[in-house]
Amino acid sequence: MNVFNFPDRAAGIVPQRLADARIALQLSRTDVARELGVTGTTIGHYENGDRRPDMSVVLNLSRILRQPVAFFFKEAATHVNNKKVRFFRSVGPKSNKINMALDVRTNWLWEFVQILLEAGIRLPTPNIPFFDDVQPQDGYSLEQIEYVASRARRHWGMGDGPINNMVALLESNGVIVCRFSLGSEKIDAFSCWVEGRPYVLLGSDKKSAVRSRFDAAHELGHLILHRDITPDDMEDKAMRDRIEKEANWFAGAFLLPRNSLFREFYSTRSGHLRGLKQRWLVSMQAIAHRARDIGAIDDNQYISFRIQLTKRKELSNEPLDDVIAIENPGLLYNAWSKLVERGRIPNMEGDESIGLSAETLRDHLGRDLASSPGASNPTLTLLR
Repeated sequence: MNVFNFPDRAAGIVPQRLADARIALQLSRTDVARELGVTGTTIGHYENGDRRPDMSVVLNLSRILRQPVAFFFKEAATHVNNKKVRFFRSVGPKSNKINMALDVRTNWLWEFVQILLEAGIRLPTPNIPFFDDVQPQDGYSLEQIEYVASRARRHWGMGDGPINNMVALLESNGVIVCRFSLGSEKIDAFSCWVEGRPYVLLGSDKKSAVRSRFDAAHELGHLILHRDITPDDMEDKAMRDRIEKEANWFAGAFLLPRNSLFREFYSTRSGHLRGLKQRWLVSMQAIAHRARDIGAIDDNQYISFRIQLTKRKELSNEPLDDVIAIENPGLLYNAWSKLVERGRIPNMEGDESIGLSAETLRDHLGRDLASSPGASNPTLTLLR
C-alpha cells in the first residue's frame, strides 16, 4: 500500500529571515502587509513560523524585501556567540529603528565573513591592542587616552607622522571594515566585536573623506577603550555621552599626536590650517579642536577660528573636501575575488548563487562587483 507523505512541517522559509529582511529595510509588519495585500497579523504568523507562505507569496515577499528567494530558505545564525555591545551613537524611538536595521546587517556581514572563511580564505588575525595598565576611574582622562593612543601607534610600529590610509590600517590588523549607506546622516559609523573579531561599519551618507577617517579612528577608540561596556550601559545617556567624548579624544590623539601637533600648529590662519589638513588628512575643525584640547590654543582663539569658518561658509564644506579621496575597504572584496578566481565560491551571476541580493553583497564588499580593488589591499592567503 502506497502512503503519501506530506512535506516536513519544519520545511519552508526560515521565519527569522523574513523578520530580518523587513527590519533591515526599516519596515513594519503593516508596511509589508499593505504591499502584499494581507493583514499585519498574517505577516506575524509568517515571522513566528505559525504559517508557511505559498511560493507565490514568497515571490512577492522577495520583491518587497529586496532579497532573492534563496535567502529566505537559508538557515539563520540566530545565536551568534560572544556578540558584544554595538557602539551606536544615539538611542531612542527614532534611532532604535535604524539601530535594529544595522544590527541585522551586521549579522549578515558576520555570516558573509563565515562564508569566506569556510571557503578557505585566511583573513588577518585581529591585532587590536589592550592596555590593562590603564584603569579609568569613572571614565578615562585625556592624559590616559593620550597614553593609550601613543601605545597603540607603537604597538603597530608607527611613528608620530600622518596616517596615509586609516581604513587600510584597520584591515591589516584584522578589523572587518565596510562602507555603505547607514540610512541616516546622523549616524556616521558604528562598531562592535563579534566572535572575537572587530567590525567597523562606516557610512557613505556623508562625502567628506577626512571626517570619515576621523569616524574610523573614533570607532577604533571604542574597540580599544570600551570593550567592557554593556548594553545596559548604552541605555544611559550620561554614559553614552562620556564614551563618545572619550572616543573623540582618542581619534584626535591617534590621528594627531600631541608632540607633532605642538610643533606644527602655530596659527589659525586659513592657509596654514588647509596645509595641516592636506598633510594630516584631518579636518580643519578637528585640528583646531585637538589644538584646544592640548592647550596649543585657548578657548577664545578656538571661538575666533569657528567664527571665521562660519563667515567663509566652510563649516559644512571645508576646503579640500572635494579633493581628498574617500578610503574604500578592500579586504573582503579581495578575499571574494580570490575565492571566485580559484573556483572556491560561485561568481555572483545571479542573486540565487549564495542567497544574497546583489545590493547586500555590494554593501559587504563596499563596491560593485565589476569595480577594481582600491588602495586598501591587505595580504590574503588561501588555506589548502
